[in-house]
Amino acid sequence: MGFKVRGYTRDVPQEKVRDYSLFAIATEGTEREPDYFRLFDGIDRIKVDIIEPEVSDEENAQEKKKASSPSKVLEKVKTYIAENQLSADDGDSLWCVIDVDRWPQKQIEELHAFCAQKENWHLVISNPSIEIWLLYHKRTDLTDLGIQTANDAKQALDKIEKGGYYYIKYLPLMLDAIGNARNADSNPDGYMPELLQTKVYQLGGALYERMGKVRFEKFVDSLPSIEKEILKHKKRK
Repeated sequence: MGFKVRGYTRDVPQEKVRDYSLFAIATEGTEREPDYFRLFDGIDRIKVDIIEPEVSDEENAQEKKKASSPSKVLEKVKTYIAENQLSADDGDSLWCVIDVDRWPQKQIEELHAFCAQKENWHLVISNPSIEIWLLYHKRTDLTDLGIQTANDAKQALDKIEKGGYYYIKYLPLMLDAIGNARNADSNPDGYMPELLQTKVYQLGGALYERMGKVRFEKFVDSLPSIEKEILKHKKRK
């Protein structure tokens, strides 16, 4: 199965991209993670490549599940690295964003061992799912939400705001999420989070550090106009 690579291209002469850092972000999800992180592409000093499963609407649920497993994420990442050079000296980094829910520990360990080979390759896991990272945008403590499974986390996220989760509304709260998730992390030096914990704050923190306070505030201010463009694009479809 193939994959999509969006965003940054290495066709630009090196001297013109020296001030940019590439964030190559491999996700197992096809909607929430890509939608959230894709909007950082094009911000001054940042380029983002989203490496995600190419899963058609016609494929059955079992095939979609296989396409998003840690082993498939690893396959996509290896292909991407073979075709693109990531320069740690230029601030480039690779981020594999996965969930704990439903995956064999062996596959997660294999992906971790791969990312551990380079200082600028990272594995960030949410337990049980990416919704934990999103919930920390709105909550400092998740222990009263009764979350045990990814489905529980999805339901909690949908209930937290009228109309359900919408990434445009959550991005301005990224600094809150970073602080809340970091404070909840009981083992910051380990790669495997406990239940109701997530390591995605490390990716959020790296993006913010590269942007800086002023650029992040400008990004937040630009979100209403970005939303208008997204809505226009949807209407044309």
